[in-house]
Amino acid sequence: MLKHSKQILILPLLIIFTTACGRLDFGLGPLLYDVSVSPDSISPNADGDTDVTDINYSLRRSATVSIYFENDAGERSYFREKQQRAPGNYNVLWGGVVDSAAPAEFDAASYGTLQTLSNVLSNGTYKWTIEAIEEDGSTDESNGQITLRNVDNELPQLHNFAVVPETFRPNQDGLRDDRVSISYYLTKDVDKLLIYLVDPNEPDVRFYLGDEPGVAKPNERGAHNHRYEGGIDLKTVPPPDGEYAIVADARDLSGNRVRIAQKLTIEDGGKPRADVLMSEIDWYAQWGDEGSDDIHPEMNRIVGVPLGKRLCFRAVIVNEGTVPIRTSGPWPGQEYRFGENVNTLAEREEIKSGDQSWFQQPGVWRFGINFDTTGFDFPYRWAVGRQDDLERRVIDGDEQWYLLPEQRSEVHGCIQIDEEPPIGTNVWWGGLIHQQVGVPNNNIDRITVQVGVP
Repeated sequence: MLKHSKQILILPLLIIFTTACGRLDFGLGPLLYDVSVSPDSISPNADGDTDVTDINYSLRRSATVSIYFENDAGERSYFREKQQRAPGNYNVLWGGVVDSAAPAEFDAASYGTLQTLSNVLSNGTYKWTIEAIEEDGSTDESNGQITLRNVDNELPQLHNFAVVPETFRPNQDGLRDDRVSISYYLTKDVDKLLIYLVDPNEPDVRFYLGDEPGVAKPNERGAHNHRYEGGIDLKTVPPPDGEYAIVADARDLSGNRVRIAQKLTIEDGGKPRADVLMSEIDWYAQWGDEGSDDIHPEMNRIVGVPLGKRLCFRAVIVNEGTVPIRTSGPWPGQEYRFGENVNTLAEREEIKSGDQSWFQQPGVWRFGINFDTTGFDFPYRWAVGRQDDLERRVIDGDEQWYLLPEQRSEVHGCIQIDEEPPIGTNVWWGGLIHQQVGVPNNNIDRITVQVGVP
């Protein structure tokens, strides 16, 4: 009889905690439970002593959770806002940091403005609230108080954040807009500092920039400078032409975080590429006077040139890349004497006309002739085309000449063998020189030149 009475008492309890499917439902009861915030006094200043408090809470059912703090004036600051959470136990450390009103992703409308992404609240006592809202709108919350003291809420500043130039042409043409300089003064040490290029329309795609060596170490208070060349120096293709932003994002150890950005336009970007058509040079000797028809072409890869006569060539240059390539004189048709080189010729041209463009310039492409005993690499150089085949541009007041993509031009010239070459001078060849970058096309159409008595 006693055993039967116990069964009668247990049955109603099973009915209460059983769902319509006949399974026990442990989701009954308050939505939010086991809430604690401890300790209730912290000093968030990254000194390692009571910098954070431990926030704990549990959910019986799925809910949207917010965690916020209110000051004496009732102003609300969110640590978590409307975050979807499944049933379970949750724990998070909080060091006084709250989100700001700035958008999570970079906003192009904010160019030049320092945005606060997060900051440590000021000293004081705050009411904390953990709020949970179910799908049907039912709300549960828990409240308490926490005191903040000796806080570090000084925002890191990036003074004089500058991007120069604002229009960037990463194509290795050697002009000042080949590289971008990003400079600023960081007002305090930070835990994390990111500098990156971003397309405002694709904020998830970022190109990160490294810090240039300077007085201040990375993440350290002081002057900083970054250089960006579009990846060209690493032989990668730069980002497509368009409107971009250079963004700096700095966060200190306490969690104060700021962001600033400036506009950057990319034009004519790309890896330059050119070649000699079919890797073929039309070599010949001119035995008569300049312009005469006494021409002796290469035979079996040998050209015979009497002493005092000319070794000449013709070649076609093709721009096989996606960007224009810059070139400068000496122009096709220019004649060298054997003992001259491009620098001695440039000096003569400067004295004659005041034109300094024939000197070697970084980023300029030239066609060159080399031989095996020269002490000057590619002593004889010419522009990669005639001016009629090129596009003239005026950049910063200076005349520049470009061979456009998919275009070709002819280069020709002569070297007067007016003195006997050094013993052992036999092999000659052509090449395309990208000055102060490299020789992308070398050893083109090698021949033997035999210098003899006419």
